[in-house]
Amino acid sequence: MTGSQFRRDERGNMAVLFAFGFAVSAMVSALAVDAASLYHERRVLQAGVDLAAISAAADPSRATEIAQSVLAEAQLLAPASTDGLTVLPGRYDPTEPDIADRFTPGQTPHNAVSVTLNRPGRLYFAASFAAVPTLQASGIAAVTPEVSFSVGSRLASLNGGLANAILSGLLGTTVALSVLDYTALASARVDALGFLDALATELGITVGSYDDLLVTKAGAGEIAAALAALTNGTAQSALMLLSTAGTGADVELGKLIDLGRLGGLELGSAGVADLSLSALELLSAAAVLSDGDSQVSLNLGAAVPGLVSLQLDLAIGEPLQGGGWFALGPLGTIVRTAQTRLRLRAELLGGPALRGAGVKLPLWLDLAPVEARVDAATCPTIGAPRGSATIATRPGILRLSIGEMSDASLADFGVPPSAAPVRLIDNLLLRVTGAAMVELAQTSPVRLDFSSADIAAGTMRTARTETLVASLSAALLDRVDLTVNVLGLGLSPPHLIAQAVRSLLVPLAPLLDNTLNATLSALGIGLGEADVRVYGVRCDRSVLVG
Repeated sequence: MTGSQFRRDERGNMAVLFAFGFAVSAMVSALAVDAASLYHERRVLQAGVDLAAISAAADPSRATEIAQSVLAEAQLLAPASTDGLTVLPGRYDPTEPDIADRFTPGQTPHNAVSVTLNRPGRLYFAASFAAVPTLQASGIAAVTPEVSFSVGSRLASLNGGLANAILSGLLGTTVALSVLDYTALASARVDALGFLDALATELGITVGSYDDLLVTKAGAGEIAAALAALTNGTAQSALMLLSTAGTGADVELGKLIDLGRLGGLELGSAGVADLSLSALELLSAAAVLSDGDSQVSLNLGAAVPGLVSLQLDLAIGEPLQGGGWFALGPLGTIVRTAQTRLRLRAELLGGPALRGAGVKLPLWLDLAPVEARVDAATCPTIGAPRGSATIATRPGILRLSIGEMSDASLADFGVPPSAAPVRLIDNLLLRVTGAAMVELAQTSPVRLDFSSADIAAGTMRTARTETLVASLSAALLDRVDLTVNVLGLGLSPPHLIAQAVRSLLVPLAPLLDNTLNATLSALGIGLGEADVRVYGVRCDRSVLVG
């Protein structure tokens, strides 16, 4: 081979190598472009599937229809096509330790939806020498039901004017309502957001959110005026009388109503949620939560033969943090009542066996806060348009005792009252001491279930302590331990004196029960009981969970 031939061959090989290298480089560039395109396409697909899952979770009964519509609108599916689409309604349990086990397809009641979409990717340059890849995206979304509910919503009744007197004392204004007024107020329904809008107008607040309003205070008269603006007829007339009786005690609105995430809405958003409340419930709750004079003293007079006087003193404690009287929120949301203390002082005429010696019977009642917590909820469906909810409710521990309670002790909720024996009769000839206590406690919460029909009807359910007795006062007086010291001559034997004292006390039981029940009823609570009402279940907040 000559030198010229060698050089020609070498140049030919180099050309072939250059052409091969160019082809390889072009192929690599094409693959890189297609890889980037596929990566972008995969992200678009995932975003569309996530949106479809979130939308479908809001109504699992129509999950496939909703998911297909969302994906078709995003041009990821042809209209009316479900090619490559898998939609599985099921139940999501966030408490399950293993993340993979939290979503169970098909399990009811449905609160989550899984959406998976498979579709071929697009190759722009490598289609001639590479297989078309299949892209897949999956998403799981769950809805968080939000329950609106209240605790201690028992309707007040006049009961001889006791409710008027209690509400007057707590609200710091004059309450003089008739039975007709109370009935009308109990029946009058107002929208919670509409009430807050009307109250903002009364307070001269025109801008801001409901949360901004709820950090302020309002007088009892202003609350009544706001309620009057939303009612008519007898209810409106009664509320107008209350509004003109004076500003009254202030109420911290945040302790009255907790709107949850709806609190971020701007004022004037009434109508976005069905939160219908009783005007009387709002008024009674405002009285209990007012930060004016939280003590009320009433002389109830003599209601049975032999009774000289009956004095009632009432004190309301500071409500615990963590929920108002009414709240809207997800599982775990809590509402509580305030701690309540009552002091009763009865004076009776002594019979012949006591030689006319008067008998004094001091009693106190301590009622711990009632607590209600959202324990479970299901979203509205076609068959159950109001959803359902379970409220775990714990009636407050109740102690009724024979015992003295000073004014300082009545107001000091940090110190338990004394149950030491007290002197029922104390004079030169005779001394009788007595001691007794009845305690009602519910150690585990009572689960109250509310169906869709219950919620629609505004049904109130009551949790009762399992140890509740028919007559609390009778149980107390039956177990009273009496100690008799005869200090003078001519008196009956100690056992006959003890019998005479018991015979004086026993007739008091029905009166004491009625007094205690009526007083607590005016505050919206019952002895050893907790009343709960669910107003609605909202499921318009879906979130991705997988």
